[in-house]
Amino acid sequence: MVLDLPAGTIARRELLTIDEESSVLEAAKSMVDKSRGSVLATRNGNPIGILTERDILRKVVSKDLDVSVTKVKDVMTSPPVTIDYNEPLREAIDLMVRRGLRRMLVTQEGKIVGIFTMRDIVKHTRTCMYCGKEIMSILESKSPDPYIECQCGSRYHTSCAETVVNCVNCSRTLVTNVIYPEPSETFSG
Repeated sequence: MVLDLPAGTIARRELLTIDEESSVLEAAKSMVDKSRGSVLATRNGNPIGILTERDILRKVVSKDLDVSVTKVKDVMTSPPVTIDYNEPLREAIDLMVRRGLRRMLVTQEGKIVGIFTMRDIVKHTRTCMYCGKEIMSILESKSPDPYIECQCGSRYHTSCAETVVNCVNCSRTLVTNVIYPEPSETFSG
């Protein structure tokens, strides 16, 4: 089962870094140039924190701070939340959900060696984004689960997609036919 694999197996190795003394504007430009949602902040070449799109919105833009003078070190998340390379992916997902994280740094022997996001997890797992249960493939079962895949890569059991209608990840419409429960199947029924 994919969720039992080591978390590090889905991590990307190329980490985008920037010195903590750099401006948030420099960091944002670097993130846009490399199509990344975060940058690893460093001090003397050693990682000490992470700056994410969310950090920039919540800690800089919403407070009307000047991005050209605000330093990365003033708004980064430090120390960053990490997980060991060999921990099961299910533990990483649990930690991300409990902490409200969208990305996770991976360590090996105490050093940061990679990063993965919720989107990376979705690409590698066949887990229904609505019910959280695994979607069985033809390789795993003689009767595979029918599923719908959103344009963003999120997957849903067909019955779950007909219940949730819009993707919980990107809000795109999954289905046009909606199955409403019978009144007797609801709490108020």
